[in-house]
Parts: sequence; structure tokens; C-alpha cells
Amino acid sequence: MGLSLTPSGSGLADIYDALARVARRHHLPVPVCQFTSRVQHTLTLLAMPVLTTEQTERVSKTVAEDLDGTRALLQQWLQENPQLTQGAEPVLAA
Repeated sequence: MGLSLTPSGSGLADIYDALARVARRHHLPVPVCQFTSRVQHTLTLLAMPVLTTEQTERVSKTVAEDLDGTRALLQQWLQENPQLTQGAEPVLAA
């Protein structure tokens, strides 16, 4: 019997995978980079309440739509795992 993720951990792994897919599809932050860099960059974009003009020019409507989809997945996971966010300040833009 091997190790496995909890249902909560499995859900979070799915979110990381979705974030990395969005980043790869749109070459974020650059066309070739590590998985961790892609996920961190995409999480940074998700945490921004409003994109600056420079960011808007770099982020197409398709990217914004993909980010909205991953934001929804992350928000759902956070709602399903309230024990991880109790007492924490909200970090995601609506």
C-alpha cells in the first residue's frame, strides 16, 4: 500500500494542474519555464484585483477567461476546506 493524497489534497493538486495548463497554453510567464514558476505566476495574476494597463496589454481576453475559470475552481476548493482559511484575510479578487 502506497501513499496517497487526501481528497482535499487531490482537489488542490487538480487546481495546480489547471493553473499550470492555463500558464502553458498562454506561455506565462515565458514560453519555457518550470512548473512551479508557472503556478506561482498564475496565482499572482489570480490575486490581483485589477490588472494594470501594462498587464492588460499582455493578458488577452482568453487568458482572462481562463484565469476566471481557475479562480472559480480555487474559490470552490477554499469553500470546501474552510478549516484552512479560518481567520485568514481574503486574498482572491471577486
